Amino acid sequence: MTKIIDWHTHWLSPRALAFLETRDAAPRVQRRPDGGLEFLVNSSVLSRAIPIGPTFFDGLTRIAHIDEAGIDHQVISWPTTLGVDPALDAAASRTLFGDYNDDLAELVSRHPGRLSGLAALTTADVEWSARELDRAHRELGLIGAVLPAGAFLSLDGARHVAPILEVAQRHGSHLYLHTGLAHPSVPGQWAHPPAADAATARWLLESTSQFSAAWITLALTDYLESYPDVTVQLAMLGGILPALAGSIDARGRKEGLPPQLPALRRVYIDTGVLGSDPQALGLAVRVLGAERILFGSDYPLVPSAPVLAAVRGSGLDAATLQTLFNNGREILERLARAA
Repeated sequence: MTKIIDWHTHWLSPRALAFLETRDAAPRVQRRPDGGLEFLVNSSVLSRAIPIGPTFFDGLTRIAHIDEAGIDHQVISWPTTLGVDPALDAAASRTLFGDYNDDLAELVSRHPGRLSGLAALTTADVEWSARELDRAHRELGLIGAVLPAGAFLSLDGARHVAPILEVAQRHGSHLYLHTGLAHPSVPGQWAHPPAADAATARWLLESTSQFSAAWITLALTDYLESYPDVTVQLAMLGGILPALAGSIDARGRKEGLPPQLPALRRVYIDTGVLGSDPQALGLAVRVLGAERILFGSDYPLVPSAPVLAAVRGSGLDAATLQTLFNNGREILERLARAA
């Protein structure tokens, strides 16, 4: 029976919630009049407040959810969409993410067969983050790290965070690039403020464009050549690049460049919210191959079961689906051997 690994899930630890409740401006956690919690986001791609319930922070609620959804294992990451990294100074980020990583390690240790964790790192202090990634592997039992895709919108930005990649190479880490900007000290970033008109469409355009730019930086330059043992994952099917890949490859051939499609297959992409669209998922499979696609649901922002059902009902044949689902297991097995 195929084991289902969900590579796109998020969690807020108790100490992270407490820290963010002390802030008086976004990004912050605040209490609603009914006593519930909500997150005020500081983001170039999301402007609405996000309600926070037990699915965001309670471990037993999480395990019950994946049992019901038919998920065998979750890989948990910090939700960079919230815009914390670009808003906090280095000292505050070190405190928040250091405590979060300790809390995440404790959660994973309670459910080792069901949960794995990716360390939260700050781009406000790259040297600290490199050391923290080393600690995450050596002491915390985590399998890699999550970073905002904004750090890789340009080659200058990617070079700025290279010390993190150097540590990742030593450990054979898994690096997850998720929605959002990096700290303003990282060069080469761009964003448009959230718009009131056609907000959802503009959010999708902004976030998917940023993922595509990061993918180009990573795959169509020599940046990753120094890090052959690092697996890199982009959220949301890698953005709009699957729709452009054929044109990129054709134009590259006219310019005398080597084939571009094999280079694009250097990274993994996850299904995320775009994977619920059978046309988008089918295009990604045709362009990239099922071998480079991971299942991811975006839990707890959305329930896992409908996303899993959408992927299974996307029209992909059984062999392609099995390949897609097996990718996650194979990466976890490689990471276990490297630990």
